Amino acid sequence: MKIKLYAAVAALVMVPTPAAAAPANGWPQSGYGPGNTHYNPAESRLNAATIAQVKQRWTLATRTSRCDTGVRPVLDGKSLFSNDPGGIGAYDPTTGKRRWHVDLPQTTVSRLAVADGKLLMLSSECRVPADFESHLTAYDPANGKRLWTTGLKKFSYDMRIDQGTIVLDSNQDGLASTIAFAVGDGKQRWLRLGDRGDGLVSAGGRLLLRKASGGAVAVAVTTGKTLWETTNNWYAGGTDPAGTRFYVGSAEGLTAVDAATGKKIWSTKLPVSDVTTDSTHVFYSQYRSATALDARTGRKLYSVHTSSAAGRTSRAGGLLYTPTDDGLVVASAATGAAAKQPKIATNRDHPPVVAGGWLYVTENDRLKAYY
Repeated sequence: MKIKLYAAVAALVMVPTPAAAAPANGWPQSGYGPGNTHYNPAESRLNAATIAQVKQRWTLATRTSRCDTGVRPVLDGKSLFSNDPGGIGAYDPTTGKRRWHVDLPQTTVSRLAVADGKLLMLSSECRVPADFESHLTAYDPANGKRLWTTGLKKFSYDMRIDQGTIVLDSNQDGLASTIAFAVGDGKQRWLRLGDRGDGLVSAGGRLLLRKASGGAVAVAVTTGKTLWETTNNWYAGGTDPAGTRFYVGSAEGLTAVDAATGKKIWSTKLPVSDVTTDSTHVFYSQYRSATALDARTGRKLYSVHTSSAAGRTSRAGGLLYTPTDDGLVVASAATGAAAKQPKIATNRDHPPVVAGGWLYVTENDRLKAYY
């Protein structure tokens, strides 16, 4: 592996800072945080002793037309935000009562996130041609008032937020690219032409992008400046909760990489990339199982077998949640032992959200809340 390290001066200037901690009952963005770990370390109420008692408390319709695709909900500790019939809305996370609604006709909502006191939305136009195929918009989470909006000439589908910076996949001048904006005012911060954020994740303020010419490059999330690069064609599927490493997929297999230097920590031949992580485990789903690896070595620890294809897992309160088309499968995150649980219908392409003692799952065009 060939790693090209850049000037020490640049490294000193761009020392990553820790991401702001999420509120105890929050789930700020898709995948929980900047690292897309799908792990809520603050959850304590839902555990092996209480999961069997949960019941469905309320339901929210999330789409009413072909244009509405349904997004994963996010929570800021006070409200739950989701797309709903005709737009987006804020809801009481314990009762499902709507607090406000923004009407968004002919709009597809791709991502929602809460950061720095703002609700951020990435959306696309349902009809083309249009002046702007996608929009990045900020709202006041208390009342839904629009604070700013930025138009994007080309479609964008993915969004990651870290250190006051919103990073999007993009397509500029016919090249798959990555573009960043400031959370505060929506102003563009940087653009990397030809370096694409396939599966955007941030490890302690570092992004791993794939280069059009081959290989990958790590850049600072706030400036877009190069930190290191490699000839390996790495795809970042997640990070560890501390933001010290990337978990990458490639033709070689799943690999743990030091986020600061690009050096391999361990490597497997597993043909997977998207992972869920806690401080001691790396979880991945494949076929009819969810498997746990030792985060220190990459050694297999156990597999949870499911009756149908398994989707990406979520981790919270000592439990591992695996969505399947036959329902949600819950097991001990430490051992893989099955937990006693009620039958909960869900879709395997929607990992559950667990926050504040509540379990939120998506089934087709409905968001369901359990407590």
